[in-house]
Amino acid sequence: MLSPRYWTFLFIVLAAIAFSMYQRLDQPELIVSPSDPYQYRYLELDNGLKTLLVSTPQADKAAAAVSVAVGSGDDPQNREGLAHFLEHMLFLGTEPYPEAGDYQAYISRNGGSHNAFTANSQTTYFFEVNNTAMEGALDRFAPFFISPTFDAQYVDREKNAVHAEYKSKYKDDFRRIYSAEKQAMNPEHPFASFSTGNLDTLADRDGSSIRDELLDFYAKHYSSEKMTLVLAGNYSLEQLEQWAVSHFNAVPQQQTEQKPAPVPLFTEGQLPLDLNIEPVKEIRRLQFTFPLPASKHLYQYKPIQVISSLLGHEGEGSLLAFLKQRGWAEGLSAGRSMASDHETTLVVQVSLTQKGLLHTDQITQALMYYIDLMKQSPLPEYLSQEQANLSELEFRFQEQGRLSDYVVRLSSNMLVYKPHDVIYGDYKWQAISQPTIKPFLDGLSADNMLRTLIAPNVTTEIVDPWYGTNIRLRPSTFPALELTTSGLEAMHLPQANPFIPENLELLADSVTDTPIALINEAERALWYYAETDFKQPKSHVRVLLQQPDIQSSARQRVLARLYTRTVNEALNTYSYPAAIAGLSYNLSVNGQGLLLHIGGYQDKLPELLQRVLTEMKQAQLNDDEFTRYKNSLQRALENQLKGKPYQRSLEELKHWLYQPAFSPQQLLAELKQVTRDDVTEFAAGFGNKIAHQLYVHGHLSQAQASDMADKVQAVFPANHALLTPALVRKAPAGQYQQQVHVDHQDTAFTLYVQGSDTSDRSRATMSLMGQILSAPYYQYMRTEQQLGYIVFATPYPQQTVPALAFIVQSPEATPENILQHSQTFFTQFAEQLASMSQEEFVNFQNGLVNLLLEKPKNMAEKASRFWRDLGDQRYSFDSMPAIAEQVKQLSLEDIQSMYQKAIIQQQQPWLLFVNGGELTDIAELSDIDREAMELFKLPQTAE
Repeated sequence: MLSPRYWTFLFIVLAAIAFSMYQRLDQPELIVSPSDPYQYRYLELDNGLKTLLVSTPQADKAAAAVSVAVGSGDDPQNREGLAHFLEHMLFLGTEPYPEAGDYQAYISRNGGSHNAFTANSQTTYFFEVNNTAMEGALDRFAPFFISPTFDAQYVDREKNAVHAEYKSKYKDDFRRIYSAEKQAMNPEHPFASFSTGNLDTLADRDGSSIRDELLDFYAKHYSSEKMTLVLAGNYSLEQLEQWAVSHFNAVPQQQTEQKPAPVPLFTEGQLPLDLNIEPVKEIRRLQFTFPLPASKHLYQYKPIQVISSLLGHEGEGSLLAFLKQRGWAEGLSAGRSMASDHETTLVVQVSLTQKGLLHTDQITQALMYYIDLMKQSPLPEYLSQEQANLSELEFRFQEQGRLSDYVVRLSSNMLVYKPHDVIYGDYKWQAISQPTIKPFLDGLSADNMLRTLIAPNVTTEIVDPWYGTNIRLRPSTFPALELTTSGLEAMHLPQANPFIPENLELLADSVTDTPIALINEAERALWYYAETDFKQPKSHVRVLLQQPDIQSSARQRVLARLYTRTVNEALNTYSYPAAIAGLSYNLSVNGQGLLLHIGGYQDKLPELLQRVLTEMKQAQLNDDEFTRYKNSLQRALENQLKGKPYQRSLEELKHWLYQPAFSPQQLLAELKQVTRDDVTEFAAGFGNKIAHQLYVHGHLSQAQASDMADKVQAVFPANHALLTPALVRKAPAGQYQQQVHVDHQDTAFTLYVQGSDTSDRSRATMSLMGQILSAPYYQYMRTEQQLGYIVFATPYPQQTVPALAFIVQSPEATPENILQHSQTFFTQFAEQLASMSQEEFVNFQNGLVNLLLEKPKNMAEKASRFWRDLGDQRYSFDSMPAIAEQVKQLSLEDIQSMYQKAIIQQQQPWLLFVNGGELTDIAELSDIDREAMELFKLPQTAE
């Protein structure tokens, strides 16, 4: 039975259609990018709900987001995590759709995804779905904010899910550091409280049930005038407006009270403070937090971004360049950490070397020196003008991304920006006056600073009550008497940026549907694609420098990583201005050699390519640099071994599957033996055995593409046959397990079910089966059985080899218990699959087809798709449409048959990677001769 509110609302909707009863604001003139193909309409519903409609022509997906101006900062005292818990509960049934998994199942079978997050002062819910399924998704989504049931049985169950989420992050250093820092803040401030929640904070208490408190919190805070709504899809603005009214005008408008101004984040006289934090992983960081005035209302001037861009600059004369020259730092970042209507915090993070740990006061002094440079006189006009110009350029050539991300950003912006700036506000950058920026600069002082040292074995005295992190909090000892740091005068504010693009002409030619080969030789290849869909003066260039020794040797893989680090460090001060001007590069090691990717505005792209190649040819490093880079790589590999249990299980799975592949343990063993001379010798001989494959995608001409290939050939002449990528092993028939040893209180379970061949039909079958299984497995294992926060079933293809993966990380259940529950689910779901209607099957089928045929949203995404096919040697460049065509041809009987074969009868190989306990009666994978296993061959396609 629907609530009386729904019957009342039905009458209002009918009346609204006839009499336009909702309030239509005078349309603000939304500022929209000239490259934006969308249409927009802003309105305010009769209940005060601020709404933005986005008509997205040609889009395959539709999306919606609701943001509520309430978050963990509004948790009642001693009810830490209540706002977060409420976010979980809204997914578990509403009056029109009381079944807990109905919303998730609908989204899943219609090719979509959904999520939500709770921040300090905002909670946002969102989904993305096939365009044709938008109305049904809204039918299920809107009641979250009108009539959630808060079903008592799910209240008890979901407390366990929240607790599992808390426990899954218990050894996550990001969460631990975030929580430990709060111990230094004013305990009366909302931001200082624990925000996730657990079984203790969400327990029923004498005279107070948590469900009653949920209902009270919802009624008090979830009010229409505190919400923003964004609807986006390939529909007319009129249709979107009709849905906004029909679905959301019933969101109640409560009599909410205005929030009082909170107490200060730090009490008067509390700062300066020094905080020590001992991490789980090998992290070394010096962090500075400055509480500053409110800045959200100054979004058109962006004072925090202005300051952060200077403190975080990495070019010549920067703070980071000085710290690196001294051997004290590996990296530096600066930015806003927390922003409310009343205050802001700015954080500067310095990644330390081992040597830097011994010079924290000198690093602090260097930071204060650079801040004084910013305070000495008004900032040079060219700096603010550059920032404004680059922001306008980014807005002019705005690229679309995932639609769900876009609606989340817009709904969040609506909580902050004026209506006409909802789109433009992120890019709006007016010159800031000295009186406007002065209060923020004044706040950057040693007397107004929380200085945090994060490192192993730091001195600690107390323990964070929420995550068990060892910490020490004391009044700051800076500045030390007679502290001197020489060479500070080498620092200066950034010079004018030479990489700001000037030529914005589109130069592409020879339009084709897919990339074409301009060079196709045994030792080198050049593929070219003239962009047709995205009219932007940008290009993406990938240069794969294939080296057989890097592919086949763990030692060479380690040397390659040290070599690329050397090159990247040498280029950093040169390339950083290019990056902030919209042209960036990335040089990294992959399974075949080194991959250089340059992307962005193409005006100065060839110049950057030449500089990178030149530096690669002449790379040198001294003893101090070698020691730093080697230690850094060692930390990265050791930290990889301390990852989340489910992540480690997937890493171990992939290591077993690929040939060749090297584990972190193998790389660490080789790293111990490496010397500086080894790296120098590697650099000198890098071109001795080399092949290259280039891909130029964008608005450069064929002649320019060929010229770039010539640049590569001139520096590293190709002299070796092009390589094939790493191949995937055929898993042994039957069931096999492998232990994954992670120092973590959670268990982990990953079941990998491998397909039998690499045909498009097999890939289509596994993908569709994964699509069908995803929501019900989650519903059974997480919502009903409460086995863990991290639960998913998904297609898990590796290269062109299809597979399914079932993954659970649990704070309580053993792997054996998880397997038993999974098998129970498999048996029960076989009955559901046998009785599935043709209509429901077609929904899943269409959902996957739409997902596979979804058009790229930007040039980078399109280039990545073609590059992926190129890597698989699929020169027809049609993997996704070809698989989609096979999905269309599948029948329900095909899926039922494959499910019986692969899951029920277990005729397909099962590999189980587990942490926290062995599985009974399942053979050890280590008994199998891995090297003797047959490899899948890449499918052959015509060029």
